[in-house]
Amino acid sequence: MEDRKVKNGDLVLPGDYLGVIEEFMPGEGVREENGELYATRAGKVRINPEKMEISVEPVTDTPPLPQVGDIVLARVIEVKPQAVIVQLLQIEGRENDREIATSKLAGIHISQVKEGFVEDITKEFKIGDVVRAKVIANEKSPIQLTTRGKDLGVVYALCSRCRTPLIRRGDKLICPRCGNVETRKLSPYYRKLKVSL
Repeated sequence: MEDRKVKNGDLVLPGDYLGVIEEFMPGEGVREENGELYATRAGKVRINPEKMEISVEPVTDTPPLPQVGDIVLARVIEVKPQAVIVQLLQIEGRENDREIATSKLAGIHISQVKEGFVEDITKEFKIGDVVRAKVIANEKSPIQLTTRGKDLGVVYALCSRCRTPLIRRGDKLICPRCGNVETRKLSPYYRKLKVSL
């Protein structure tokens, strides 16, 4: 038997010796063999002194799945007459997590663009726009989003003529290079968020 003592937070690999059954109860990621405890997965040792339990927390936790109610940033990749298709970039508040764990595609139906009637979806979104949207359904693919809230909408847009980043003037977007004026379903956070493009 090894006499190496594992401590809270130690990194272990599958098969590493953790202690004896007299010291700890085996928790998640731990198996007992002849009274000795071994890690069943790579991760960090977690010791719960109240329960006298030892467990191994996986380090490579699964990438985040967007949940209903999450705010996401997404790039518009296709504009159809009834919906826009976007590629999910990140979940707000979880920027340090790994990449999103889905097909990364989501849709915003024309009825979810903004309050009131949307006559022409191409006046609200263009390919390449980055939008701040809320997840409203995630049980099937693509995930469904809405930009109906007043803080939701386009946060970054390029001129559809010359691809220069547009500047907001009131409720319009103006191209500083060619002077083109465009409209979008704008978020008050337009060009105020750090977007990893």
